Amino acid sequence: MQSTSSHPKTRYAICGLSARAVYHFALPLLGKSTGVGAQDFSAQSEIVGILDLDPQRVSQFCEKFDLRIPCFSPEQGAEALIAETRPDVLLVAGPDHSHCDHILAGLRAGIRVISEKPVVIDCDQMRQVLDAEKISKGSLQVAHNYRYADTSRRIKRLLLEGRIGRITNVEFVYNLDTRHGASYFYRWNRERANSGGLSIHKCVHHVDLINWLVGSAPESVFAYGALNYYGSKGAHRPLPVGREVLTPAQTRERCPYFQQHYAAQGVSPEKLVTPGWDHLNLPYAAQYTKDRYIYDDEIDIEDTYSAVLRYQNGVSMSYSCNFSTPWEGYTLGINGTEGRLEVSHHSNPDPTGLTPAPAEQDTIVIMPLFGGREEIAVPLAEGGHGGADPMIQRDLFLAPSLESRELSLASSSYDGALAVAAGEAIWRSAKEQRPYTLAELLGPHYRD
Repeated sequence: MQSTSSHPKTRYAICGLSARAVYHFALPLLGKSTGVGAQDFSAQSEIVGILDLDPQRVSQFCEKFDLRIPCFSPEQGAEALIAETRPDVLLVAGPDHSHCDHILAGLRAGIRVISEKPVVIDCDQMRQVLDAEKISKGSLQVAHNYRYADTSRRIKRLLLEGRIGRITNVEFVYNLDTRHGASYFYRWNRERANSGGLSIHKCVHHVDLINWLVGSAPESVFAYGALNYYGSKGAHRPLPVGREVLTPAQTRERCPYFQQHYAAQGVSPEKLVTPGWDHLNLPYAAQYTKDRYIYDDEIDIEDTYSAVLRYQNGVSMSYSCNFSTPWEGYTLGINGTEGRLEVSHHSNPDPTGLTPAPAEQDTIVIMPLFGGREEIAVPLAEGGHGGADPMIQRDLFLAPSLESRELSLASSSYDGALAVAAGEAIWRSAKEQRPYTLAELLGPHYRD
């Protein structure tokens, strides 16, 4: 739904006022974005209600932007939000475990739902969502933004042009640095009941990207995974000497992660660590209700993955994701019957796009099978996630662009389901030491 001079503005309600909801959804809709790639959709859009577990955070957000709208608690539920505010679109961006209930409420109300990735945290929830969408007048779209990055779009075009022939296999390594990778282990993400694990919360980015690039669906997965850096047996956890009992502050004081990323900025080890990139300095007391740290016993997810995925079209992928490395980004190699494509991308871990990126361009290398080499420079675009966010925002809040339609950039509920199923297959395969098929996780919803 799009506003014109003769039509009312599109009404948006937000479930979950996360940093992603603030910077990626709310500020562009309000026309209050700042920094590079800022968007303004305020002429076509209005926010009519917010649901979040932290009333202080919502109150301060509304006060900053002079919003006089109703706000709801999780106990009141998304149904009450929808009934009272009558949105055209429900934006789902709360903690991953809350997505399913909010999406189902939107679909039952027959409205359009846009969900942050991952769409849900497991395939039990995914089957519920797909069943609900089948009988709903509404629809579900998943905000897989990684497809929209300039480098991703250029790679897709090169593949469609047949520059390396028929794709045979993919090599993909994704690294998160010691600040960004560790940040998940301070927050709710660190428990599988809340996030599904990082093979779902984070790896859906990567799996969806490759699904889209190779133009096929994953069929089967075999994986290994482990908790190496964080949790009670973390490799760098400070150990007491003799009968010494370390307080949380003493643990932080002796921890290399804290020393490199927090002590160096003057953060006291006596303070709670609140990792993130919230330039508005909004409170989130509800998320930091106790002194969490990266070596806590309750951490029950993996921080290291190695997997092999087989696709319906015969392509295979070797994939690894590591959450404690010296640099952030990925290396990607795609082999084809006529050659090889390579790219190494160093990321800026600040997802808001307000901090300058560390590099000015990516270089895609095309190597024909029988000699020659071509280097293609791709300047890094401005805006969150390497320029991907401004593009997907235009698709979500206005209409898909010509390029979006040409490259099938928009991600459907089924695309979201494939990414979640692959992520669940990764951690289940690692845990049970057996291959998993997506068909056994998605059941009749999986399309051969």
